[in-house]
Amino acid sequence: MADHDYNNDSADSAEEESSDSEGELCKTPKVDTTRRCCFAAANRRKTMDAVIAEMEHEPPSETKLSLIDLLCIGVGSTVGSGVFVLTGDVLPVAGPSASLSWIFAGAACLLSGFAYMELSARLPTRGSCYTFSYHGLGELWAVIGAFCITLEYGVSGAGVARNWSRKMGNFLGEDYKHVVFFYFGKGTWAANATAAELDDPYARTDHNYMDLSAAFLTAGCTLLLMGGLSLSKAVVNLMTLMKVLLVIFMVICGFLGASQNIFESGEVFAPGGISGVVNATTLLFFGFIGFDEVCCLSSKAKNASRTMPLALIGTLGIAAVVSFTAQLAISLISEPGKSSDFGTAFADKGWTVVSWIVCLGELILLPLVVLLSILPQPEVSATMATDRLIPSIFRKQSSDGTFVWGLALTGLIALVALALACPFSILWNVISLGVLLSFNLSNASLINIRYGNGGVVSQPRVAKLVFVIFVSAMVAGYINWKGILSLALHGKMPYLASFILGAAFTLLTVYLTIHLACRYSQIHEENQEEIFHAPCVPFIPVLAIYINSTLMADIEWKDHFVLFMMLGGWLLLYLLYPCLARKKSLEV
Repeated sequence: MADHDYNNDSADSAEEESSDSEGELCKTPKVDTTRRCCFAAANRRKTMDAVIAEMEHEPPSETKLSLIDLLCIGVGSTVGSGVFVLTGDVLPVAGPSASLSWIFAGAACLLSGFAYMELSARLPTRGSCYTFSYHGLGELWAVIGAFCITLEYGVSGAGVARNWSRKMGNFLGEDYKHVVFFYFGKGTWAANATAAELDDPYARTDHNYMDLSAAFLTAGCTLLLMGGLSLSKAVVNLMTLMKVLLVIFMVICGFLGASQNIFESGEVFAPGGISGVVNATTLLFFGFIGFDEVCCLSSKAKNASRTMPLALIGTLGIAAVVSFTAQLAISLISEPGKSSDFGTAFADKGWTVVSWIVCLGELILLPLVVLLSILPQPEVSATMATDRLIPSIFRKQSSDGTFVWGLALTGLIALVALALACPFSILWNVISLGVLLSFNLSNASLINIRYGNGGVVSQPRVAKLVFVIFVSAMVAGYINWKGILSLALHGKMPYLASFILGAAFTLLTVYLTIHLACRYSQIHEENQEEIFHAPCVPFIPVLAIYINSTLMADIEWKDHFVLFMMLGGWLLLYLLYPCLARKKSLEV
């Protein structure tokens, strides 16, 4: 492993001998014990030479991901809960007009997608937001980015496993629950629960239970990934094809079984009016989460600079079209104003066989989301280990390039434990916050890189200006939603202070963005024509930061508190690791 360059004069460049996965000695950088404070870490950036060195020293593998493979990964991880769950949940909010909300939500997601397209073409290596932030913002921001995408991938995968197990219990009945669920702690029951139900722990409505089947599913997906990319790639492609075919089947049946004319009038199509469409858009945005997963696999892609942007735009486009048509289909067969899902809607129509096929298909294909959630996690851990931020064992690879130890430690131990015992009802909103924050970090990274601050701070004033824009855009998004838009959409009078502060931060963001665009010049590269370039930088990335922050503001403050507590623990481990590693080396 080649030594990596960072633009920090205090970086420790010493090397130590260690053994790689094949038993051969290779030179690896020691743990960086020179990090003294967050300010020094924030200025320490990963140079382009270090990124190139990672790509050049990627072990040769016969298995590479084509555009079709990447599309299957992107679509497989994105098209899931949006079609099976959100399409029904959003009906009471916007009715059939929620189909338009899918388009608006996809367009909002595309704003951040542009940044991922360019960054994945510029930096075609593993790590996604972590690597983007390390190159464009600094080490501290990269660590925060790693925390966010760990929530998005590994942690959310364990949560999906528990959701799958709960659905399996509802499908198979009480006998299944008695075998795999073991409740603990204080419980809650339905308000109208009978005396017999109050004595039955399996009638509880809370999520405080040990889930053996979720743990086994997580372990099974991890073991499949440990078998190598060639094996898991075939499974992913097959299951993604089956998922798309299932959705097509659901849509066709929905159109054939239409029981109402949703285009009869404006009131029928959009019972919630404009506010309903807006509220639905904020909910459905999260149906696109997962599109950025392919960025973590850039190092395994064929011709990554060209393939990655196509994979990202293809994933978003396919997800938007599929979700739009699925929303129309469920609107045609569901009772107006009532939350439903495809399985329930078909059952209410008396289409028992169709309902059974939909429910069974969802149970068979939902594990694909678990598999794809775990897939990029060892890639992120390996990159952090290469950068000396976590133990080097996470970057040890087998002969085919699989991070076996990283998968074992994260998947078989950490994620299995989460799937077994963690009540995810308290974490889903936290995961959404982390995903949106990672989007913002990637957008800010793109702006910095465009103005020559990638890998090294060549324009300090621009770096400070980007930071101020980042903060002001987020504050403007929070104030405008919490204090104005959210209240107005619910028929309440916004606060005067919110108008003043919201306008002030919005105008500040606009002024600083225009000042950045007019006062400073973006860098011109020799291979500029070979790399996808996001349009209208810095305006679209700043707009994306503002919209993402508005969506974050729609999540309750208690979830923000949980996020900050978890992030604080993550940063504490980051700061303590060099000291612990140095103490261990001295004891040896």
